[in-house]
Parts: sequence; C-alpha cells; structure tokens
Amino acid sequence: MSRRRLAVVCGLVVAVTAGCSSVGGSTAPSAPAVTVSDGHGPAVSGPRRNAALLAALTYVRLWARPTQDRKAWHAGIRPMVTPAYAQLLANTDPAQIPARVATGSPRLVSADTAVVVADVPTDAGLIRVTVASTGGRWLIDNARLAPTP
Repeated sequence: MSRRRLAVVCGLVVAVTAGCSSVGGSTAPSAPAVTVSDGHGPAVSGPRRNAALLAALTYVRLWARPTQDRKAWHAGIRPMVTPAYAQLLANTDPAQIPARVATGSPRLVSADTAVVVADVPTDAGLIRVTVASTGGRWLIDNARLAPTP
C-alpha cells in the first residue's frame, strides 16, 4: 500500500475510532500528556487532543487536492466532516481550492472536550480547522484560511 493511501486510510480510521498513532510511517502530531483548555470548557487530554489534531491534518490533506475530480474529492472528505459541513461543501469545486499540500504539523489554537481548533500549514497559508467531537468521533465542522496575525 502506498504511503499516501496508508495516510488516507489511517486518517479515516482515526476519524472513526480515534485510535491511530502513525500516518505513512511518521508519528501523529506529538504532544506531552497534558491538558489544554481555552477557558470556555473542560480541558481535553493529550491523546484525545492528538486524535483531533490528526483528524485536522488528514482532512486538510484530503481537502487540498484541487486536481481531483469533484465526485472523488467529495467522496474522500465526506466521512471526515459533520453533516452540516458536508452540505456546505456539496457545491465546492476542488479546482478552486488554493492549497495543494499540507506542509507541516497542525498547531493547536484552542481545545476543550467538545471542540479543537487547529491551524494546519499548507502551501497556500494556514488553514484553521474546527474539529468537533460528535458521537465519539472527531469530525471537521469548519475549515477556512486562518486570520493573519
């Protein structure tokens, strides 16, 4: 199995089970086993936070494929997103996506037990991804260009 296919499969498994620790031979975004909170709710622990960060990175990798045909693009991202976000993405033309590749690890912006927000670097800039805990799974609820500092 190719590294790219392994990364996609592993990322989808993470979104479903939050139990994968490596992608394509590299380790998942690492962090010490500490808790983080943005002050708006209970903190999320390291392993759950890392699963959410991996979901954000995997989503951006699937999203940043502007040369893929529309049907295949939607099929790739649909399992990773909330139903409401899937509806918003239904009319997206992948050719209009500015990014072609994720260029680094996600950086935590905020986190609590229900929502993790991370910035994922791409060749088109940072993409701010909101990951929501939905039915025991981390699903993407929103992604957009991150605000500039």
